Order: sequence, then C-alpha cells, then structure tokens
Amino acid sequence: MSQSHIMVAANELTESLDSVGLTSAEVDVFVNIFQYIHDVSGEWFALDTVKVQSFHVAHDATLIQPNKIFAGWFAFWMCVFNHAESGSELEVQALGAIRGLFFTAAHNRQITVPSVIETWWQETNDVHHNNSLSEVVA
Repeated sequence: MSQSHIMVAANELTESLDSVGLTSAEVDVFVNIFQYIHDVSGEWFALDTVKVQSFHVAHDATLIQPNKIFAGWFAFWMCVFNHAESGSELEVQALGAIRGLFFTAAHNRQITVPSVIETWWQETNDVHHNNSLSEVVA
C-alpha cells in the first residue's frame, strides 16, 4: 500500500473556510496548521502533525475563536470527502473525521458546528449511505 499526504487544493480550502464563516484574517491564521505544498499541479494544504500540535500553543485566542477552529476542520474534511473516490479509504477516513468532529464539538459546548455537520450528513446520505452520525452501515 502506498502512502501519501491527505491534502486539499489551497483555493478550495480557502473557499470552503469562507463558506463556513471564517474571515480572511481567520483563514490566514487557520491555514498555518497545514503544510503548504506548491508543485506543478498547484497549491495544496496537507495535514501536518507537528504544526497542528504547536498551533494550540502558539496561536492567540483573540485571532481565532474555538468555534471557528471547529468550523475550519469541518471545511477541511468536507474538501477531502468531496474529492475522495466513492467507497475509498480516504472517503471513509473523511467521514470518520467529520463524525469525530461532530462529537468533539458537541462535547465542547459548540452549537453551530454540530448542527451544520448534522445537516450536511443528512444532505450527503445518498453518497455515503449512513443515515445517522451514531450508527454505521454494516
């Protein structure tokens, strides 16, 4: 099995971040948790385990609030899901990340992001065939 970065096109992520309510200043802060890749195929943001851990220490809470961080992660994983092949391992990973984000955000007293995820989950049911965030189709 080959390994590769989980990454999304930079322009698609910034559009998605805008669609979930991040301002341009918040987008600039949030994308710092990703590895920036520029190659012949374009500009990308890839998961980076070191940067994401240091973000919690280094960021100024006045620059981006926790609800926007949750929304940002949802935007990232939506992009991953939208470009994954149906039934692929990447699609399953994206769904798992979105499901985990739903429960983590709800546990942390977030209201908007869990509601948005629940709506998205129902709207994309025809693609992933999981009726509920708390159940798995066997």
